[in-house]
Amino acid sequence: METVLAIDDDKTTLGILESQLSAFGYRVFVERAAKRGLEIAKEFVPDVILLDINMPVMSGFDVLANLKKDKATRDIPVIMLTSNKERTSVIEAMRYGISDYIVKPYDPDKLNLKIKSAIAHADIKKSQNDDIFIEIARKGEMALIIMRGSIKDNGFKNDVKTVFNSFFMKQVNGKVCVFDIRNMEDFDSNDVKEFVSLLKFFSDSKIKVITGKHYGSIVSNSDIENTVELYLSYGDMELASI
Repeated sequence: METVLAIDDDKTTLGILESQLSAFGYRVFVERAAKRGLEIAKEFVPDVILLDINMPVMSGFDVLANLKKDKATRDIPVIMLTSNKERTSVIEAMRYGISDYIVKPYDPDKLNLKIKSAIAHADIKKSQNDDIFIEIARKGEMALIIMRGSIKDNGFKNDVKTVFNSFFMKQVNGKVCVFDIRNMEDFDSNDVKEFVSLLKFFSDSKIKVITGKHYGSIVSNSDIENTVELYLSYGDMELASI
């Protein structure tokens, strides 16, 4: 049974979440105090954490910072579940590497889908090698291309040549290619141009990009969204396909 920890200072919200998530088959922990929520996360290491932003004593961002500092909790996927819909808050949360961002009020079925998506892709991430800049994972007929580090790095450029060889390009021709760039370093305008140029090699494929914190940089410095599907998270991508 998969475990969900919900941290929110609103008692009513936690009561509703506990009831809904239990009905979906999850083991559920709920906590109003952020500090105690951190302790629970370290003790039980849940499969996913639902986290509010605006809380007393410790904000959701404070909780995120503490989760990332601890080896036991840094890889737990976190979904922000908050009434805060300010763009600056979304961007800040994405910089912490969250899995998703949901604004209240929410649809329970969509929340369930995003939880499942966050857990599934966290499992994929566990099998990845952090010393490699580009890795490929298969999900049915879809190729998941996971990128990390800096696009300027010579190691990244070498991986582009090695991974995107003629054999691989033939395999993905006409298929869905999902680029996960959430763990790449910040993009400046030149990085965006280089990334867009890279995607042109996949012009015969259906391209989807999980952007995370890079969404703003990409749409501000290119017209790529006219030909490529951009998503903040895997959950957004999977909801769009329903």
